[in-house]
Amino acid sequence: MLARFLTALVLASAVPAVLAGRGVPDQAPPSKKPASAEAGKPAKAPKPWPPDAETLTKRRLAAEALPLFSGVETVEITITADFKTVQRDRNVESKKTFPGTLSVVTNGAAGPPIQIQLRTRGHVRRHPRTCEFAPLRIEFPKDGVTDTVFSGLDFVRLGTHCQSEAVYQQYTLKEYLANRLLFTLTPRAQRTRLARVTYADTDAGKKPYTRLGIFFEDADDVAKRMEAREEKVERLMFGTLDQPSLLFMSLFQYMIGNSDYSIVELHNVIILRDAANIRYAVPFDFDYSGLVCAHYATPAKGLGLASVRDRMYRGPCKTEAEVEGALEPFRTKQAELLALPASLPEFDDGHRRNAEKYLNEFFELVGRPDRVRKTFVTDCKPIVGM
Repeated sequence: MLARFLTALVLASAVPAVLAGRGVPDQAPPSKKPASAEAGKPAKAPKPWPPDAETLTKRRLAAEALPLFSGVETVEITITADFKTVQRDRNVESKKTFPGTLSVVTNGAAGPPIQIQLRTRGHVRRHPRTCEFAPLRIEFPKDGVTDTVFSGLDFVRLGTHCQSEAVYQQYTLKEYLANRLLFTLTPRAQRTRLARVTYADTDAGKKPYTRLGIFFEDADDVAKRMEAREEKVERLMFGTLDQPSLLFMSLFQYMIGNSDYSIVELHNVIILRDAANIRYAVPFDFDYSGLVCAHYATPAKGLGLASVRDRMYRGPCKTEAEVEGALEPFRTKQAELLALPASLPEFDDGHRRNAEKYLNEFFELVGRPDRVRKTFVTDCKPIVGM
């Protein structure tokens, strides 16, 4: 993925800068025959878009009301499974599932077990050299989670602790913090919920243990909340996206020091198209950001950064007035954003102070017009995509 990302970066940089910010035609990947057509079966007709206003509203309200993502309190659960077998499956193409049970813990008491199916997921963190415990996808039985915090969900993605060392718990908290920062600034973000998960192995000889994790909202529900649909289209350039939201996203990525994303490669971004046929990019997956600063995270070599802590603005070049306007939500909610690290009691003092210091450095910069001008306007590299 890194090699593909660097190739895309070079190609995007080579396009003449005069196209920056203009309506570059959609650049979709070569068409492929649907799997059903290749098997001799007729392909399903795509659903008409956009649906009527009533349908859009109904979808939005249902997604907004999902209990799991309607609160901020930590969800406590116990998952019981043969984790040795589950975690042995590290094939990134595999969708094999394994049986298990999940119980929601309330006031220290576990609720009735819910029969579930589990599988590992992800790419980098699915590799055994990166994580001894890969992220999970939890699939629920039909109507099996009614009246629970998982009501309305067929499945949910769980970000896990990766390794057993205590520092990985702090990485989990800082990645959760990055998501909370984004959702505080805009609803056009993937919602998350912190989880305290007890893993109980079916092997009686293995003791249960508890780790922090993160539940992630599905991209389809993000789209429904925005009255939009997800588009899995690679090779999009800046000009194909809504410009104000693209500038905002680029400034957010600069704030948390994240360069591990690409619109061209559709890497760590969700592309949404709304009923007015306007495209938006929604970022996700921030463990390679300077805010998280995981010890395994390294910046892409082509960027010339010594550390993920080094910030780089990689967005479209805009006027100073446009940048100042895009920074307004950050300044308006500065106090709320800076208070978020202290709102997570699981943070140890060192990591909390580190996160606060990193965020304060951003706000010190945007508080000085000369530094805003230099960082986002004068030194901006005119490219049409990344």
